[in-house]
Amino acid sequence: MNRLFAWILLTTLAACSFASPYEDCGSDSGQVTAVEVSGCDDGQESCTLKRGTNAQITIKFNSKTDTKSLTGVVHGLVAGIPVPFPLPNPNACKAGVSCPVKSGQSYTYSDKLEIKTIYPPLSLKVRYELRGEKNDDLVCVEIPCTIA
Repeated sequence: MNRLFAWILLTTLAACSFASPYEDCGSDSGQVTAVEVSGCDDGQESCTLKRGTNAQITIKFNSKTDTKSLTGVVHGLVAGIPVPFPLPNPNACKAGVSCPVKSGQSYTYSDKLEIKTIYPPLSLKVRYELRGEKNDDLVCVEIPCTIA
């Protein structure tokens, strides 16, 4: 009984420690089921991204369409103005998603986002999109973050 309780507790803590606050910002061709970002603790209103490190992001979603390709696009929204965050490899098909993507299937995207030392410390929303071959958003999430 004690082992079962300990296992349940550890599993729950591991799942909660990476849960991220996010808002769907227009996932027209997909449905986001979970977002996890390193630097987020359960209950935090904002994820802390430390300069000079890589932030790990995992997005789980269900597709509502078929697409041969999937591209990651990231922007920081600073005072409502989108500022591009370049991804070293925007091809989401090489970041855990098996392409072609099929309607009705579940997928997990996982990649790292470099938080450069030149980024100023500030609070912002990070908009993360996964776009299909017709430039439609399968995934669009905004994550409140603080660059520290």
